[in-house]
Amino acid sequence: MKVLFVINSLRPRSGTERVAVDLANFLANFKDNDIVIANRDTDKEHSAYPISENVDIIPLTGNYFSFFMKLKENVKNNQYDFLITHNMGRLTLLCLFLSKYTKIVSLEHSSFVSRSVFVRFLSSILYHKVHQVVALTHHESRKFLALNNNVLRIPNFSSYYDPHKNVPERKKNIAISVGRLDENKNNIHILKAWQNKIHLLHDWELHIYGDGEQKDILVKYAAENNLSNVYFKGVTQEPNLVYEQASFFLMSSKFEGLPMVLIEAQCFGLPIISYNCPHGPSDVIHDHVNGFLVENQNIDALATAIEKLTSSPDLLKKFSENSLINAKNYQPEKILDIWNNKVLKG
Repeated sequence: MKVLFVINSLRPRSGTERVAVDLANFLANFKDNDIVIANRDTDKEHSAYPISENVDIIPLTGNYFSFFMKLKENVKNNQYDFLITHNMGRLTLLCLFLSKYTKIVSLEHSSFVSRSVFVRFLSSILYHKVHQVVALTHHESRKFLALNNNVLRIPNFSSYYDPHKNVPERKKNIAISVGRLDENKNNIHILKAWQNKIHLLHDWELHIYGDGEQKDILVKYAAENNLSNVYFKGVTQEPNLVYEQASFFLMSSKFEGLPMVLIEAQCFGLPIISYNCPHGPSDVIHDHVNGFLVENQNIDALATAIEKLTSSPDLLKKFSENSLINAKNYQPEKILDIWNNKVLKG
């Protein structure tokens, strides 16, 4: 199969880009698969994540119109079996203008409800042209079935998965949050919940990894409220080491697709506390089994969950063991077989 992945950028170190690169790298290992990635701004050398020698990168620089015209020319000149968009809302709509040249598969990374009214309206009109929609969660699968009758749920996988991994010994009490520091990730709620229970957390540290437009606000809040055990660690180049050193993971997003950070955290046996936001966390977290799924945007409930987990070593151990068990659902071999047999060969 000759497959063209289309993604906006390969520069950011975030979940969408990691999924795109990992999926391309693994699918390129299957015999007779020819994998190409087109993006708007970078070549293979400057990609945020390492790209296999078997995968070609095409940088189509310029504004959206220039990008589309270059993409159209490339698609017309190559006989791709599939064009797979890594869609955050608008990219699939753009690529549907190329549907007469190749089959369009839309991998939906973001929650449908988080998109603008205009994008949802256009999707309701145009998505019947999509050859196949790949949704990451059960909820999103049902949502897209209203737009297209060929919908397949395939969760993300993690290249960190190790079937032989055991619950590690944690040397320090560290809670972590990993992700872009923006309004949607909503880390201010984590800080407020942490402050709520600060009198119980003297033996704990909160490490926040990432960068973004909200960072100055978060740093200022931590300083003004004397959160001396909160540390802003910036963007990590070695997330595996971050997960290995942590005790549990915190997420406070308003919307999610299927967060890679939650899948990765589970692969290292981390319990997870997350808001039950639309709609990814509920696919990964089984409440009171491998973590706490908290009422969405309820800071007091988030604080209570932090207190319960930090005050009970037995609960931490139980959730950690169950996270490793649940990580089996996201092992690469299982999910790549679905991609190869039900998308590329289906």
